[in-house]
Amino acid sequence: MEKLKKTGNYINSGEIEKISQDKKLLKKFLKKDVVLELCPVFEQSSFNPEKKFNPEKKFGQKKLFNVERSFLSPLGLPQYGVHCNGWSKEKSDFFFHFALRSKKLRDFPNHFDNIFAGGQPTGISINENLKKEASEEAGLKILKKNLKVGNVINYSHNHNDEIHSGVIFVYDYQVNENVKFINNDGEVEGFKSVEVDKIYKILERKLLKPNCIIPIADFFLRNMRDFFPNSGILRLEELFKKNGQLIK
Repeated sequence: MEKLKKTGNYINSGEIEKISQDKKLLKKFLKKDVVLELCPVFEQSSFNPEKKFNPEKKFGQKKLFNVERSFLSPLGLPQYGVHCNGWSKEKSDFFFHFALRSKKLRDFPNHFDNIFAGGQPTGISINENLKKEASEEAGLKILKKNLKVGNVINYSHNHNDEIHSGVIFVYDYQVNENVKFINNDGEVEGFKSVEVDKIYKILERKLLKPNCIIPIADFFLRNMRDFFPNSGILRLEELFKKNGQLIK
């Protein structure tokens, strides 16, 4: 896959890599200044992307080339990212902890998001990226004993007339009592804790960033199966079996 085909013409992958790192072109394309975040492109199809990675090794070692993150969806390429469910338990009540996205963000402003999440750039490991996002978005220093590994899940959805393909590395983090979340990157307005049986209200109001339901559903399947009717469990298991891969 040394060349990619677009609108009948072949474009050299090296040219795409160079163009996608041109800040002037990116500013014109995105209508804003851009801080480059290079992400790897792999050989596998977007419909069946690579999902097996060692979370301790630098990401993108087997890449074909790098592109700026903003170019992935327009080119039909999958975005990789880490998403972490923040949860806690008080007596018999389960709570999910959400970040409220900044009103200034281009995509899904003022929506509920997983407690911390972010794209997976090339050159750092999944574990390193997880720690970075936890610190930047929620002011958390990850305690290994509180962190649980979820699944790797491939998904796609339509947004702004573009098909977005992605792969999520899911994690769960048990939040200790009296922990105060602090945002350090300006992308979060605040934080909110919601009882598990009240999450449906956020969904009804369409205030949850679309791909954030995937880590939540994965959490329920692994930890709270009785929360769904059996028919729903079977359907979710079918979807996750088809599109998921356990992180090793």
